[in-house]
Amino acid sequence: MKKLWGILSLSLVAACVPGTLPPGPPESALGFTVQPGAAWTFVFPDPVGEAQRLFRPGPDRRAVALARAGRNVIGVGVREFPGEDRSEPIAWVSGAEGRDAREIVLPQDRPGRWAPTAVAAEGDQVLVAGSLGGDVRVWASGDAGATWTVSPVQVRGSDLWFSTVLRTEGKWLLAGGSVDDALIVTGAPGAWVTASAGEGRILGGTVDKAGKAVLFGDRAESNETGTANRDCTLVWVADGGWRRGELGCPAERITAAVTLGDGRVVLASSRDLWTRPS
Repeated sequence: MKKLWGILSLSLVAACVPGTLPPGPPESALGFTVQPGAAWTFVFPDPVGEAQRLFRPGPDRRAVALARAGRNVIGVGVREFPGEDRSEPIAWVSGAEGRDAREIVLPQDRPGRWAPTAVAAEGDQVLVAGSLGGDVRVWASGDAGATWTVSPVQVRGSDLWFSTVLRTEGKWLLAGGSVDDALIVTGAPGAWVTASAGEGRILGGTVDKAGKAVLFGDRAESNETGTANRDCTLVWVADGGWRRGELGCPAERITAAVTLGDGRVVLASSRDLWTRPS
């Protein structure tokens, strides 16, 4: 028993070292209810792995996102040039199940290390987002990936990046973050509006049964001395504006969001599930 108490005491001390913030319990907000430890009950698709399997990009190429546009499957990614300060944004366009895939180099309005980060489609309309430092570009197609245009997105900030593209309520939504705050941009190429999303960064999202966006992300929380921090989970829900909720500071961050056929929205980490009824 003495040895057991020694191990237990050591474990407690290790978990509460001064200057650290141990993970907090998962919480609920904005209609979401947490199910600790229930992530194993859902299997979420891996779009990057699926894109790699379907298109087999090959040397110096990597896929980053996948979408279905009309009858086509579209993967987007990047071609690297070892030893050179540039990269090419690429789309792979194919029929169902990746048959007869064509590689298309997406247009660029200036050279650089452009790399797409997210894609979404509705019917034959496709939008791809990418960024380079303080510049953001979108690539758009109206014919299921056969032809493309490129245009800038006027967003102020440094170290801009976008993790998410969604089609919601008849317009496009781009979401991500900057060195300062989370970012949400809505509209269409040439007509974008930026919404205030507050502290944090947006990592992904889905569209609920009503066609409204549900986004998830995190923020860093520091201790009183600022010597350590932990990631706390956030959720944003479109409801006439943007409602922002806190889902606690769990040990594992949310990595996936999906809207089920019955209308429930599910957010998942590798350990926990948050569910919002339809």
